[in-house]
Formats: sequence, C-alpha cells, structure tokens
Amino acid sequence: MTTPSPAIGAFWRAFSDAQASLQAQPLRERVGAANALIDQHLEGLALEMSGDDADAVVDLIVTAHGSIERFPLLAQVVAAAPALPHYRVRAFRERTTQPDFPIGMEGFELATAEVLVALEQDGGQAALEIRFGREIPSDYQDHARNMAFIMLDHVLGEYDFAVKVGAVDFVGEPGDTHTPWVPLSQLPPVFDRYWTDTLGRTGHFPTGEAEWDGLELQFDCPIDEDGNELPPDDIDSEDAPETGVVMVNTSANAVAMRADLAYALTVDLAVPDSDTLTAVQDLHEQAATLLQVPQLGILVLTLMRAGRRQALYYVSDEQLAKQTLAPLLLRDEAASLELKVAYDPAWSGYFEYAGYLSA
Repeated sequence: MTTPSPAIGAFWRAFSDAQASLQAQPLRERVGAANALIDQHLEGLALEMSGDDADAVVDLIVTAHGSIERFPLLAQVVAAAPALPHYRVRAFRERTTQPDFPIGMEGFELATAEVLVALEQDGGQAALEIRFGREIPSDYQDHARNMAFIMLDHVLGEYDFAVKVGAVDFVGEPGDTHTPWVPLSQLPPVFDRYWTDTLGRTGHFPTGEAEWDGLELQFDCPIDEDGNELPPDDIDSEDAPETGVVMVNTSANAVAMRADLAYALTVDLAVPDSDTLTAVQDLHEQAATLLQVPQLGILVLTLMRAGRRQALYYVSDEQLAKQTLAPLLLRDEAASLELKVAYDPAWSGYFEYAGYLSA
C-alpha cells in the first residue's frame, strides 16, 4: 500500500482536531466546515455526509465528483483515515437507494422516471443513449441534459458512472423500435444485468486453463496529409509499418474493470534471440501465476513488437505487486526491464487490443 502523503496526514489531523466543533453543528453546516478543511490540504476532492443531525455516527463520503485522475488520491485518503467515533469513512458517492426522484434547476423540474436509457457496447464500456419521456421546452434542453448527468451519477454511483460508462448520447425519437428503453429510475438492475450477462463481467477470477486469442497488427502506419492511412503501394520500404503480434487473454474479461484491479502493470523485456524469448515467456508466465494465485492480479495480454515482449497485468496494489515480482525481475533475462505502472480502472490498455477481436 502506498504511504500516505504529508498532505493526507495533515488533513486527517485537522479533521480529527475539529471533530468536537463539527459535532456541535447541524449536518448541513458540518459538511461545509469539513469541506473547508479538505480544501486547505487536498485539491480536487470533496466531502459529503449521509445521515441526520441527531445520528451519533454518519457516513463521511470522500468524492472526486467523477474525476478519474483523482481516484488514486481519493483511495489513499480513505485508506489513511484514522478511527473517527462519529464517522464511517466511505470512498465514492454510492448509488442512491431511492432512484426514483426529481431534481429542479432554475425553475425547471425533471424526474428520473422521465429520462429513458438504452444500453449499447462501447469498447469495453457500456454506452448510454438517452432520450426524454416528455416534451422538453427548447429553453430547457441544456438544463435537462445537465440534470440527466447529475441523475446518472446518483443512480449508478460515482465509480460505476465514471469507469464503466463510455459514450453518453442524447437522441430524439428512437431509430430502432426493437431497442429496449428503461426509465432511469429503474436502470440499476438493468445495467448490472447488462454488465454481467451481455458483457460477461461476472467479477469472478477465471479458473482452469485461460483462453487466449491472437492477432497481428501494424504500428506506425504512414498517413497522408489528411490523416488517412496510405495504401501499401504508396509506401516506401523505409517507411513500412511495424508489425506486432498481440495475444489477448479473453478469460480476463470476466474481471475487467473490477474496482480492486485498477492498476495496469507492464513488464517489458528485450528478446534479441530465440533463447531469450523462451526465458522471457517463462518469466512472464511465472509472474502471472504469482499474481493470480492470491488474486493480486491477472495477466491480460502480451505484445511482441520491435524486439521486445511486453506482458500487461492488472493488479490491485502497485507496491505489493512489485514486491511479489521482485525476485523474478532479478534474473538475467530481466536485465533490459522496463517496468511501467498506470492507473487504468477502465482497462483501456486491455480493450485497446481486445476490441479488435470483437470488431
């Protein structure tokens, strides 16, 4: 686990010191005072509280308002939270338990039951098409769209809306009469079924022999001045695109975008000859076993390109994964190691290639 930054420690000390004064305030004022504290120490995060004024313990929700680049910081803040007698610290704004609700904005009111949603696949994510179940005055079209986004965040929850949802398009009358539309107030169970049944995201680690599929791709393809790929006959030999071979673990789709597998770890090694290639393949496979047996991570693809072999894993804890793999990475065949880690909760590194298999 990453050591909390001094700013995180300073925030929690300030919050702990302020507990007595916070408890003396009504909940609404308490939220404002708490946010004044976090603003002094941590940029891009906010606090919400769920409960009543008289509750001895309320939920203290740390939110990034859907900003994925702030999610690692948010997780560190929650992980570093001290024991607080009056608060249960939670990460992310959760789904509302009452998804049938209206909201108003500048004299205009819209209910979740009046927002209709259709689901489609968008790479590895779920795309949403949205239309309104009643006439929206032209002066309030922008209001209605903004309100729909706010509603989606509350109905699906901050994390799912930010990570699992791709394109969101507002449409008029449906073009396909067979497309199922569901009121936003009824979306959560429909979305969850789509995620598991249609997209195959059961959340369970695959067991048994993994299923792999491969493809050959061209990289750095020459393009014309309009950005279009040049036909082969127009390409000089020195400008020929580079060929790479990708092997995709299709079994890994079951755990794609699991919230606890958000870090993409790439083990990139040179393979100048066949003997080294064999050794590197063995190293990558052993790394996969070390990570997957304790469900610390999973190998999702390998890429052979330009004399190097890359293995991409998604792991739950960057530091623990590095510690687990450290003995392997001391081997001779790992002398050329390039180790890269990125926060990628939407698994874009996986679906960049897995998407070709379903295209």
